[in-house]
Amino acid sequence: MTRPTIVAHRGASGYLPEHTLAAYELGIRQGADAFEIDVVPTRDGVLIARHENDLSGSTDIAQHAAFADRRTTKTVNGHEITGWFSEDFTTEEIKELRCVEPLPGRRSAAHDGQYAVPTLREVLDLRASLSVELDRPVGLKLEVKTPEYFTSCRLPIEDLLIPELTRAGVKEAGSPVEVMTFELHHLRMLRTLSVHAGMVFLVEEDLDLPVPGEGGATYGDLLTPGGLARVHDTATAIGPGRAVLFPPSDSGALGEPSRLFDRAHEIGLRVDCWTFRAENHYLPTDFRVGQHPATLGDMAGLVAAYVGAGLDTVITDHPDRAGHPPRT
Repeated sequence: MTRPTIVAHRGASGYLPEHTLAAYELGIRQGADAFEIDVVPTRDGVLIARHENDLSGSTDIAQHAAFADRRTTKTVNGHEITGWFSEDFTTEEIKELRCVEPLPGRRSAAHDGQYAVPTLREVLDLRASLSVELDRPVGLKLEVKTPEYFTSCRLPIEDLLIPELTRAGVKEAGSPVEVMTFELHHLRMLRTLSVHAGMVFLVEEDLDLPVPGEGGATYGDLLTPGGLARVHDTATAIGPGRAVLFPPSDSGALGEPSRLFDRAHEIGLRVDCWTFRAENHYLPTDFRVGQHPATLGDMAGLVAAYVGAGLDTVITDHPDRAGHPPRT
């Protein structure tokens, strides 16, 4: 079986608070080929590593009395959210926060309060230093979050991202850094701005959702042969959620593989997949171990099923449980 690329999702986020320098480093030391980072902007135009711009769930911001009056409600990509938002804080203020475990019911919160929120520049520097220390290229999958929304906030992410990629020397073809987003039109924009690195079009598990900026086309529409050709004009890979590639059976067990593996490969697109999590709660019933939802099940077996069907890249919270030895 061909060894897939293993990506530490938000770092080794099954073990440490997500999107911390410590989690990224742990994922690489566990044998991952790359780690994944999501970026959102601050008020002063610095990209930071957070899964979403609402800071409530992944930091201790609620404990900072000085920021209490900045709790607000916003509509982000059609969803009304109440919390504290990255675009309302300076980088200096963000650095006062500490990261916490966003899934404390299933994962340890023992490391809450230990780690600061990193900037993209700090993450790019970590990637470079690990590559030198380990004498192997360390990859980075960089997900741009809701770019259309941030443009409406007068914080266009491309204006903040490209200088950082240029500084790090990673925006050319063959770069160890790839850009990912659920908004295909944003990848097109980056291409016009001379970003030649690999690009991944992420695919929502709800295939009936419209793709922003695509004239009403849904994610499902862009997975047809004609749609994939349209994606291939810009992207080097697709990144569907797990259920798109193996629709679940009625019993909750793993279903049959989709033809999407073959269709994507035939047109020259790599297939990446999110997110493999080892806890029983996230696994098909036939890969669970015991009954407790937080018990770690047979994620390696699940990964093997996907790789056997043609998966190229495994994006996981638990890179050490992906069932594949580190690349040498």
